[in-house]
Amino acid sequence: MTRLDYQGKISPEVEKIMTDYNLTALASVGIWSVLDIPKKKKDRYTNYEIAYFVPAFDKATSSLKTIDTIQIEIQNLYFDICELSARFARKELKELQDKSKSVGAISIMYTTIKDQMHQKRISMYKQYFKEVIEDRIDGAFLKWRKQIDEALEQSKEWATTPKECYRFVLQKPVEDGYIMAPTLIEPLK
Repeated sequence: MTRLDYQGKISPEVEKIMTDYNLTALASVGIWSVLDIPKKKKDRYTNYEIAYFVPAFDKATSSLKTIDTIQIEIQNLYFDICELSARFARKELKELQDKSKSVGAISIMYTTIKDQMHQKRISMYKQYFKEVIEDRIDGAFLKWRKQIDEALEQSKEWATTPKECYRFVLQKPVEDGYIMAPTLIEPLK
């Protein structure tokens, strides 16, 4: 993302965070996900479910005080953490499907894997924030940038696809004969 992507107004809450941590940029990112299942009940016994995970950057709520490319790069790494976490979820569900070869396995494990994905993302966020923003450890950002870049390179086969982005933008299934899952199984603990 560039400085032009940071279009949010700075609310009092955002101003406080920026002031408390001496930030000039604040990105609003997350991971959107949905599970689509076959529309016809008879097809649910033969056709696999489709899970989508898409990292998202919200221009309208990402804020910028001054043009500081280093601060923007620091914030942009949060998006890359989201992409890495989404890749984890895709890989886990695909491996589960390949191992079990059973229709329904993705429906059963979707929320559990999604929950693990978010826990992984939040854990990385916290560690990154502590080292780079809170403690301002020398070289921490470059260390994180290198680690995330290496992890993204190693997991490139699980990268977000245009089809997943399209599903996110449309807000409806992109595969014929599918609907968004009306109910989901709670995460298994």
